Amino acid sequence: MITILLLSLGCLLVILSIVFIYLYNKNSKGKKNETEVELNKVKKEIEKLTKVIEEHKLLQTDVFSSSENYASFESMIGHNLPLIEITDLELSDEKNIDSSELTANVATYVHQLRFYVFNVGKSSLKDVIISIKDIYNDPKDIKKRSRTIGHHDEESIDFNEYGIGTFENFDINILNLKSRRLVYSSTLPNSFGVAEYSFSVVVEWKGGFYQMDVRIEEFDGKLKYFYQYFDVNGNPINFELLESNIKK
Repeated sequence: MITILLLSLGCLLVILSIVFIYLYNKNSKGKKNETEVELNKVKKEIEKLTKVIEEHKLLQTDVFSSSENYASFESMIGHNLPLIEITDLELSDEKNIDSSELTANVATYVHQLRFYVFNVGKSSLKDVIISIKDIYNDPKDIKKRSRTIGHHDEESIDFNEYGIGTFENFDINILNLKSRRLVYSSTLPNSFGVAEYSFSVVVEWKGGFYQMDVRIEEFDGKLKYFYQYFDVNGNPINFELLESNIKK
């Protein structure tokens, strides 16, 4: 009887042990699964946060880069500005050509460009240097005052990289307020009314520096001007905005 009781008790203990082991393993597995789920959630949140941080850094970099490019432009706002104005004078020549007893009038156009500089601002300007590259005229025929232009530091522009043509420099010691001065004139090659021309102008003064690319289209003997402006680093300048701020 005692033996049977002991055997029954032993069996019960074994069964209980098996049940406990099963329940323990089940709970452990459940906890493990829950832990994996939580880890996956945390991982996804970390990925989202990392993405947000990277986007924020990229945005900050873009803002800083834009601000840096705008710095040289903004530094001139509120100061005087030597502005370049280009006008043209048309000298037309009409030739009569007889062919097969017919007379045809062929118009030959000759344009003379005049480069003016005038002071847009609130006071006089000192040490204004205008440099113009003219590939249509012999440099020997250009009256000039020799002086090296450009900032004399690491930001200097190497104008030898511009290719054909040389920059002729014109030094103006003092440019009075609201004054307008003729700097240079250029006679363009004869044309039959359709042509294209280009000039490069560099303007430097005590308060700033800018480059000016001029493209001229001729159609039916009329000239149309296109301008592009750049700062000392070659970044485009919104020149109209710059001028409007200075005129205020």
